[in-house]
Amino acid sequence: MEYQQLTQALNQKPNDLSDHQKQDLTYVYSHLKKIARSQRFKVKGTGLNTTALVNEAWIKSQGSAKSFNDRNHFFAYCALAMRHILLNEAKKHRLITYVDNAADFEQPLIKEADALLDLERHLEKLKNFSPRLEQIFTYKFFGDMEFDAIAEVLNVSERTVFRDWKKAKAMLAAAMQ
Repeated sequence: MEYQQLTQALNQKPNDLSDHQKQDLTYVYSHLKKIARSQRFKVKGTGLNTTALVNEAWIKSQGSAKSFNDRNHFFAYCALAMRHILLNEAKKHRLITYVDNAADFEQPLIKEADALLDLERHLEKLKNFSPRLEQIFTYKFFGDMEFDAIAEVLNVSERTVFRDWKKAKAMLAAAMQ
């Protein structure tokens, strides 16, 4: 698959796509599904299945008024979208546990929603400290992006991304203890 053609397909309206571009987008969709599946193992208890998470991220990406520079930029956008979708689901579950009878829900769901909300709070603090650290953590954790792809999106070296990933993980681990 040629990345330039894929980028054009991502920026076009669905009705204007050729058969080859539709096939390329099928690949992108399946890759997003793989990422979403890994998110469900990392962040349990959101109430979203893999397909729902992918569809939500896909709709957000297609509804955005921006165009994507390349496939890595698209996947970075989807990583951020998945983060926000999972956060909104955690907030919804947290709200349900306070409004409804908490006995109707399993205790792990409450703990996992709390953990995701706690992670988000610490990510916001990390963003205030260093926006790049927060971006790198989001792209790697929520988007399962490779270091070279993140480096390309942020226009820094791969070594810098790796070093910042380790720093972000260490800072978040210390903050969440």
